[in-house]
Amino acid sequence: MFAKYVYTAGATAANILSDLAAILTGETDTANLSVSCDKPNSSILATIPAGWVLHDAAAGTNARALKAPLADNASAFKFVVLDLNTAGYIQTKVYETWDATSHTGTNLAYGSNVTTASQQFSTTLAGTVYLFASARFLLLFSTVNAVWGSSTNSGASGCLERSRACPWDTPTAGWPPFVFTNLGDMATNSGGSYPPRLMSRSLATVTGTGSLMTANAGTQGAVHTMMTTYNGIDQKVPDASGGTQIPFFPIAFINTTNMPAPYGEVSSTCDLWALPQSVASNLDLIQKGGLDYLCIQAAGTTKMFAIRRG
Repeated sequence: MFAKYVYTAGATAANILSDLAAILTGETDTANLSVSCDKPNSSILATIPAGWVLHDAAAGTNARALKAPLADNASAFKFVVLDLNTAGYIQTKVYETWDATSHTGTNLAYGSNVTTASQQFSTTLAGTVYLFASARFLLLFSTVNAVWGSSTNSGASGCLERSRACPWDTPTAGWPPFVFTNLGDMATNSGGSYPPRLMSRSLATVTGTGSLMTANAGTQGAVHTMMTTYNGIDQKVPDASGGTQIPFFPIAFINTTNMPAPYGEVSSTCDLWALPQSVASNLDLIQKGGLDYLCIQAAGTTKMFAIRRG
């Protein structure tokens, strides 16, 4: 699912929250959104279903908990609390579990409750939130008064489900195969991606800052290194018809402190890819394999990710 959600000047946090939650849980008609939605300028494309359901409508002040099943275990879920309780910020708090009766969660992914890694909104100015989602992930990307992302970080943020690459990492073992991420952090220092918990090579449970997952771009090293090294129009590669196309680099997660092996990757699950620097602009639409992808900026206007549009 891809949506461009435009809200009007004077929109309320409650209405924005309601609209974002509705879109992520399957609403496809902007006419059904709140009065805060600028309906003529908003759109929803749901070729791929949004894939999330409402889990707790009372997760807190201006907060709702959503869930989506894991790829390899439909009875287990990843949980995201959309939280607009902090004035001016949309937080996507990622939890391993969430109790809809007590309205509490376990193992909050580090960084997912930090404003600098979140998205902005305004109750004074008009603004826009781009939403990308499937049952495997959700990402939000906002702009207010020409500022993208948060006030200090220009990347999209949300929850990504990864593949399971290690033999111990099975559905039965129960380790959460998903992370909170901010793409701006990933593009600047390969940081910004944290699971609710992970296992170290000594079989210890790791949470908090120690659970940082470094993002690698294929065989090219860290995402931010690849984006800096592979820079400019000459990074395009020949296509099948005599033209050129932008190469897509798959994104895998590692944590060399805790495990000398990849934990898994997110490109095949979420259809999210790293691009060389300076080959595209923000919101450029490009095609690969007959499918549409939207370029979204991170860490300024030259570093981009490509994500499936629809």
